[in-house]
Amino acid sequence: LSYYNEYKSYLRMSTNNNNAENDEVLIIEDGYLSEQFIKALSGDFDISSVINIRAKNAGVHNLGCIYMCESLVSLDVSYNHIADLTPLFKLPSLEYLNLSSNNVTSLKGLEHLPSLTSLDLSGNNISSFGELKPLETILTLRKLVLRDGDMGNPVCFNSSYRNKILSLNPDLIMLDYRYIKGELSEVFQKLDNIESHLTDDKATIADLPQSRPLVSSDFWEEELFDDIDLQIKLRFVKESLNEVYMEKYKLEDAMAIAKKDSEEEMRQFIIYSRRNLNKDRIPSTNPQSK
Repeated sequence: LSYYNEYKSYLRMSTNNNNAENDEVLIIEDGYLSEQFIKALSGDFDISSVINIRAKNAGVHNLGCIYMCESLVSLDVSYNHIADLTPLFKLPSLEYLNLSSNNVTSLKGLEHLPSLTSLDLSGNNISSFGELKPLETILTLRKLVLRDGDMGNPVCFNSSYRNKILSLNPDLIMLDYRYIKGELSEVFQKLDNIESHLTDDKATIADLPQSRPLVSSDFWEEELFDDIDLQIKLRFVKESLNEVYMEKYKLEDAMAIAKKDSEEEMRQFIIYSRRNLNKDRIPSTNPQSK
């Protein structure tokens, strides 16, 4: 419950922060990311030394002079109107790239990014795996997002989507905010199972996995022991173990109630949980987050 309350507080804080950030964003009148605009955005006189650019929802149509930012490490141009990625070809230090909610149909231009580790392309219009072929050459890429909740790409609806992506880049650790390798991959699988249950219109409380006592009532027969003190200790252990499973019952009941009362909120909670795990396990390469 404390974790769930923390999540609801996080939602309120995120909404407030996003509103505050949007008030500060500069808007490009002609849609061209010019040298002058980059200087105004970053506060640096020499754009070749800029390491972080955030131009979210800034009316960008053309990445323009972005190739001049040779030291750039982090670029967030989400919620714009960008289709052509070729201006990114000359950014050897770029590690973090957020292109979510744009008009991207092809990854042409990204194949020349030797340091890229995190790429967000959710909410674009990539429709074929052929357009994702540059992923084969980005050997440093570890985190890829093509689908984030309702924001996806047409290619994400292909039945072999996950396997195709992994064949293009088998070194990925995370796909669509879900660990696909490492110790947390099983945790994400369990979250997926819960989410699948929540989205099943025919599911009922009876469909939930049923708990079973960890220790049956006759597992230890105290009478087998002459030592009264030992009998008491064994009884205590048995009851304690069963109490653990009683907590599991409570968790299942809470999950069933959450399904009945607020399925959408639970789905958002799962997304939040994934991102929280991501944040703890993979250090962000975005200098702004540091």
